[in-house]
Amino acid sequence: MKILEVIPIAKGIKNDTLSYFSGSDIPVGSIIKVPLRKRIIPALVISTKDVGESKTEIKNSAFALKKISKIKFSHLLSKNFIETAEDVGNYYVGSTGAVLNSLVPKVVLENTEKIKIPTHKAEEHKKITKAEKFVIQSTDEDRYAQYKSIIREEFAKNSSVFFCLPTIQDIKKAKESLCKGIEQYTYILHGSMSKKEIIENINKILAEKHSLLIIGTGSFLSIPKNNIGTIILDKENSRTYKMQTRPYIDIRKFVEMFAVKTNTRIIFGDLLLRTDTIWRQKKNELVELMPLKFRSLTTSTQEIIDMRAIQNNVDGTEITNNKSAFRIFSEKLQQKIEENIENNEHMFIFSGRRGLSPSTVCADCGNVVKCNSCGAHTVLHRSTTENFFLCHKCGERRSAVEKCSYCSGWRLSTLGIGSELVEEKLKELYPKANIFRIDADATKTHKKAEEVAEKFYNSPQGILVGTEMALLYLTEKIQNTAVVSIDSFFSIPDFRINERILNILLKIRSITDRHFIIQTRDMSQKVFDYAVKGNLVDFYRDEIDDREKLHFPPFTTLIKISIIGNRNDVLILVQNIQKLLEPYEIDIFPAFIPQSKGKFGVNGIIKIASNKWPEKDLYEKLKNLPIEILVNVDPDSLI
Repeated sequence: MKILEVIPIAKGIKNDTLSYFSGSDIPVGSIIKVPLRKRIIPALVISTKDVGESKTEIKNSAFALKKISKIKFSHLLSKNFIETAEDVGNYYVGSTGAVLNSLVPKVVLENTEKIKIPTHKAEEHKKITKAEKFVIQSTDEDRYAQYKSIIREEFAKNSSVFFCLPTIQDIKKAKESLCKGIEQYTYILHGSMSKKEIIENINKILAEKHSLLIIGTGSFLSIPKNNIGTIILDKENSRTYKMQTRPYIDIRKFVEMFAVKTNTRIIFGDLLLRTDTIWRQKKNELVELMPLKFRSLTTSTQEIIDMRAIQNNVDGTEITNNKSAFRIFSEKLQQKIEENIENNEHMFIFSGRRGLSPSTVCADCGNVVKCNSCGAHTVLHRSTTENFFLCHKCGERRSAVEKCSYCSGWRLSTLGIGSELVEEKLKELYPKANIFRIDADATKTHKKAEEVAEKFYNSPQGILVGTEMALLYLTEKIQNTAVVSIDSFFSIPDFRINERILNILLKIRSITDRHFIIQTRDMSQKVFDYAVKGNLVDFYRDEIDDREKLHFPPFTTLIKISIIGNRNDVLILVQNIQKLLEPYEIDIFPAFIPQSKGKFGVNGIIKIASNKWPEKDLYEKLKNLPIEILVNVDPDSLI
């Protein structure tokens, strides 16, 4: 009889390890299925010993050990992968099991017995050289040309390449660009594939002795393919890499740590690298694969239009008493739209928010219309019967025919421009044009968005309205583009927001063939000038100076603690946490969006020097916080 110590691979489990007994001899490193409460979960065996060696421990134990019967096990995860998961758990203050649950695809964990680990599998290749870390900041064309050269180089050395990307559409596009001539040695892996396709591809990858190009999301690095010579992490600036649920892992961090653990070359690439990444390159932590491009060139004409200077000379929604009007399209943009239609060209119009209008306020008291359930700002939408308010956070939907909840006034006014409103106005002004929309409301599935993008490209006089989501599906050049609304982004509580805005503008600019127009009501924002001029070096200088003055990353590591519950209970808990975390300073403030009815939230921010995290004493304190308290290392938002 054996006592097995295992790491439960599931979220919401406080214990790092659990113990079971079994009559079978299970190798360390195996994944097995174990009972926990009323469910069966996967678990990683980390140690085994005979019952005879543990009689005293078993006798004095406060709980009874459960037996595991009918064990099926798979020796799937490599030692390096498991050790990296432990390191990632230490960085993000999460259990190793929760990290493994996030890093190993669910379809893999649930079908380990179907994955055929080759019997001839050699020991993991021990590389003598230290892991090299490179960066490349350039256009898609230049980066992919460099990537093709690297793939050829690795194939010549009988090594494989793992090409890591954040989204399904990125993966499909990369395959089209990179697999020419090596189609039979190229495999893709992503979450929208069927279980059968994923398992088949994994088994083919493991059985193939030839060099391979594997294109997938970061979680598929869990496949024990031992001859990977280079990991390319492209679209490095994508926010999708950061998980939005516990344990809040950033895949970029995991991939880099895994590359170091396996002594594998890693390359970070994007049109605009993160400010943190460029700072690391300046500090010689990362090496230029080729000189970083800080001047982005384009053949298109570009123009910034000040919408505040435009008076009420066309039909618009009046929002002030001095007759200045809220307009969706400037005369210049309308002229370009008309030329686009006359010349049978294509145009993409970007709107920062979906719906008709991102915000609704009372004209009498200024109160913002919010969700009754979670307190988030509601967004006005249109239906065939009547307009309605929709909460994009929790999904609450209610009629837009209502009074102000604060003063009972009827004068509710909409502010901002949503993609649905842009589409509606275009159809009103240009009824004969082919108008399409891609956002989370109009295209709820990946397949639907692909279909709309294809129809747009195949339609003369096509005009596509879209949010940031649409940029994933614009794979070809477009003659004309415009940003009709992005000013609302500046109010988002994210210290990286200028970088995010510049990234969006550069992406739109890079797919523009002829004309690019940006409309704004805030000409003071220098990011617009940087975008049209492609001036990345001055943007970086301004951004890094601001970050240093405010003690933001990369100069510090931010740790956000969130507490949600009954007001009195939360306030008491906050006092206890402040004492528990002494001598570390924690800045406490109300959460930006209150949670469900009768609840309210509080956030706390700890700043610690980047080179000191993870700091052992603080880590232990955070690790011992009650499970209902959320700990987010390197959060996207402070509020």
